[in-house]
Amino acid sequence: MLYISKGMVCPESVTGNLFLERGNQKFQLQGREAAVWLKGRFGFDMTESEAEEQAVRYLAGEGLAEMEVKAGSVYKYRILTRCVFCPVKQNRHMSSRLSGLERQLDTWMRKAGLHLSVAELVFLQEHHITADSEMFGIRNRQKLIETIYTKDNIQDNLLEHQMEQAECRDEVVEALMQLLKKKKILIV
Repeated sequence: MLYISKGMVCPESVTGNLFLERGNQKFQLQGREAAVWLKGRFGFDMTESEAEEQAVRYLAGEGLAEMEVKAGSVYKYRILTRCVFCPVKQNRHMSSRLSGLERQLDTWMRKAGLHLSVAELVFLQEHHITADSEMFGIRNRQKLIETIYTKDNIQDNLLEHQMEQAECRDEVVEALMQLLKKKKILIV
C-alpha cells in the first residue's frame, strides 16, 4: 500500500508520544501508528506488513494520511490530488538549493494568494505559465483562476483527470516531494 502522511509535528512531542496538528485538531500517536506516520512524513512510503496497512488505514481514517492500494506514479499523483500544500515560514538561517522547477513551484505556493492544488500546479507547468507578479496576491487571484480554469476544465474534478495525463505530471510530483524533503512545504 502506497501512502503519504499529512499534518504537522507539535513541539511538545516526546519520546514515545508523537503529537500532531492538522487543521484545528490535535492528535497523539504512539507505537506503530507513530512509526508509520513518521515513515511517510517527507515522502511516499510503502507498507511492509498487514500491521502497517492497518496503521495506515487508521491514519487515513483520522485524516493523517492519504493512501492508494496500488503503487506507481499515477497513484502518487492521485494521492496528492487529495492533499493541500502549505509553504513553511522561511527561516533565514535555513537555506537549501532548489532546482528551477522547485523554485517555481515554491514561488507559486508562496505568492499565489490561494492554496494551489497539485492539478493546478501541473497545469501551470504544462502550459508554461511562469510565476510572475501579475498573477500573485489576493488582488490577482481571479486572474490566476481564470488562467487555469476554462470552459474545457471547469467541471468538477475534470482538471485533475486532464492533468493526470500531462507529460510533466511526474516531474511536478517529484519536485513537490523534494520541497517536502527540504522542509519548504507541509502537507495538511
